[in-house]
This record gives sequence, structure tokens and C-alpha cells, in this order.
Amino acid sequence: MLHTLWQNRVKKAVQNKIKTTTLAAFNTNVDVVVHLAQDNLAPLEADPRINVDAVERLVSEDIVEITTEDEFLAVLLAALKEGKSHYIVLRNLQLLEWLEEKFTVRQESMGGQAGIIANQMAALGSKSLVYTSLLSPKQGSMFFPEVQVPVVNGELETRNVMDAVRAEDHTKENWIFEYAKGEKFEICGQVITTPRANRVILATRPEGIIMGFSPTMEDYLPQLGKELDVAFMAGFHYAPTAPEELEPYLASSMASIHKLKRENPRLRLHFEYVPMSDAKAEETMLRSVASEIQSFGINENEIKRVLTILGYDSECAEIEAEERAFCLYQGCVRILKDLGFERIQLHNLGYYVVVLKKPYELDPRHVRESCLYASAVNAIKAKYGGYVLSEKLLEAGDIMLSEVGLGQLRGFGDEMRKHGFYVPANFEEEGILELDDHYVLIVPAHIVPNPVSTVGMGDTISSSAFAYEWSHA
Repeated sequence: MLHTLWQNRVKKAVQNKIKTTTLAAFNTNVDVVVHLAQDNLAPLEADPRINVDAVERLVSEDIVEITTEDEFLAVLLAALKEGKSHYIVLRNLQLLEWLEEKFTVRQESMGGQAGIIANQMAALGSKSLVYTSLLSPKQGSMFFPEVQVPVVNGELETRNVMDAVRAEDHTKENWIFEYAKGEKFEICGQVITTPRANRVILATRPEGIIMGFSPTMEDYLPQLGKELDVAFMAGFHYAPTAPEELEPYLASSMASIHKLKRENPRLRLHFEYVPMSDAKAEETMLRSVASEIQSFGINENEIKRVLTILGYDSECAEIEAEERAFCLYQGCVRILKDLGFERIQLHNLGYYVVVLKKPYELDPRHVRESCLYASAVNAIKAKYGGYVLSEKLLEAGDIMLSEVGLGQLRGFGDEMRKHGFYVPANFEEEGILELDDHYVLIVPAHIVPNPVSTVGMGDTISSSAFAYEWSHA
């Protein structure tokens, strides 16, 4: 009976379409994915631009950025040996031609939160705008043709993305080298069997990349904001970490966002979390972002880092000890109250935890519906990969919600009662609990076994939920 009730809500939600006008900014790039194996890595040893002796020395060194072919190969070998995920910046862009020559079998796709979200919004039928500082023809070709770009040409106008590309712009590429568990490599005096599956991300920082609006666009931000319902802001994790650079960057960025909202008090903004390398700088960034952005998206692992940065070690330890809806909710409430967000959506495997600061403008039951819609989108993405078209969503009505989610719903109610909170008898049917200064929602979600794709799932869940939420407000 309980399962049927929740499943019927999914079937109802997927009948609807997103009608919002959305903006996604700022980080877009091209992801170039290479699957590493002995047959495409070992031949590098014979390349005249590789010095095997130098590679063997460099493997044990802490390389912070890549400028040579030897450093590139050393970083790969060190990562393969440890089986750890690794992110490093490629400073010498001339190496890109060499990589293209050596790794001819590769896949290229849209990367970056803003790029992924803009495409998914267009696929779901939203009027989707994107703003990015670099829009080369190659980058533009990665967007859905329906995506539009705001430009200033004497006045503010929007153009289809390929009509807005700039031939002189560089392309930001992230090369992603994936490898399987148990893969054997023999190269440069090393014999390596990978202990786990993981990836090495080789990121570029080309000239002209800015995580913000151009000076030309600044004067038109209030006008742009009037045309929007929802904006997804991404890329602040690229902020400089030195205080003398970080503070003016954040002040300028938040001033821009304030301008965007100035003539549209109903404009709602969402920030999807990505960690920074420096914890102190990250706290400064989060507090600044929360001063202008209402909604925050995070997952079950990321929340532990944020809680630690904010000094809530006991809440983090509780999640580490026994991850469940109740302790994740406690962590969300700490962040909501400390940083001042109006809304936090935490997505976990099989369920979502949402905390809404009172008074919240929308009915929590509508927020619950938006979460079920987002879970349906994510289920289709997991099943088929790529971007989810709105006409495919009806199928998700027949994909069963997870027992994990329903179990967490029951467990949360029981635990809240044990802690002395009043929990209505119908909580398992509703999934919504009203407290003094906030609401909490525990929403069961889908689990699709053996997903075709997991890249961008968090962005997909958060963006489709938030856009749906304000589409039908």
C-alpha cells in the first residue's frame, strides 16, 4: 500500500513538463575520456618525447601541475599504482596535440556543471540559457541546438548557441583517463596492477576563462534576471585561494548576482557543491555564496567535508559511523542555519533529504513532487545514459522506487520520535515533517542497477528538481 501511494505520485509528476526559463553559468568544458589499458599506455615508452629515466625519478615526486610529457606519464603511473582519483592542471597547452596523436580512441562530450545543466534543461523542455566566458565552435557544438546564449550587441539579446560562438575563443578541455580494477600495466620499469577502478583528470586553464560575467554584460544583468525563473550558478570552486585574491573575486561575483536579482525578486538561484582544495578558502566561498543564493545541493559524502570545515565534527562523525537519513538531516540543519540558505537538497542512493527554512514560499508537498520528478529523470539517465528527453519520462512511472528509500523514511520517523519530536502517524505516507523553524522532507528515490552513466547525476537531480519546483509554483 505504501509503495503504491509513492509510486502513484511518481506517475503523476512525470505527466508534467518544466516550463521555466533557466540560466546555467559559468563552468563549461569539453570532457575527453580515454579508457587506459596496456595497449594504449605502453607505447608511450618508445615515444622520442618520453625520457624513461626521468619518468622513473618523477613517479615518486609530488607533481602539482604538468608541463612536460614525462610529468604526465609519471602522474598517470603514480595514480594507477595507488588506485586513487587524481585531479591536476595541464599548464602546457601544447601537449594537447601530442595527447590527441597518442590517444586516438577517445570520447568527447559536454563537461562542466553549467554545460551539463543547460543541456538537460533544454532536453526537458525548459527555455534554457547558458553563460560561459569561453564559447569556441567546438564548445558550442556540444550544446543542444535549443540552448540559447545572452549576448550584448548594442542591447541585450539571446541567440542560439551556434550563432553566438566566437572563433577566437579557446576551448577548455578536461582529459579524463579512466582505468578498471585489476588492470595490469608494464611500462617504464614499473609493473602495476590497479587496486581499484578510478580516474585521473587532466584539466586545462586556457586564457580567457573567467568564472563570472564580462564587464560588457554587467550593466544588463538586471534585465537578464527579469527574463529568468531559475539560475544555476557553478564554478565558484575555481576561486583563487589566497585571501588577497579570493575576497575581491567573491565581492565582485556576489555583486553581479545581486544585480541579476535586483529587478526580479522571484528569481531563485541554486548552487551545486564542488569542493575546493583549500578548506579555509572554501568556508569563505560558501559563506559568500550563501549571502546571495537561496538553494544548495550536496551529496552524502560532500556533506561530511562541509560539516568539518564549519566545525561540526560530531555531526560528521555520526554520518561516518552510521550514514542514514536522520544524521544526514541533522547535518543539513546545521549547514542551513549556519550559512543561511533557504533550501538544502541532499541526494543519496535511494532517497533525498530536503530541508526548507520557514516560511518557505512553496507548499512542501509540491517540493516533494519536484524531488520525485527529479528521481524519475535520474532513473532514465541511469538506465540509458546521456540526456533525458521529456517524452522518455513516462517510462519512469513504471520503474519502482527503492526499498532503501522507504526503509529510510520509516527509520527517520522512528528516530525522530525517540528524540522526543512529534511525528504524525501518517509521516510514512507524507514524508514531510514540520518543525518550529523548518520543514524536513524524506523522499524515496529510484535505484537503477548497473547504471549506464553516473557522470553528472548530482547536477541532473538538483537542477531538474529545482526547475520543476519553480515551474509549477
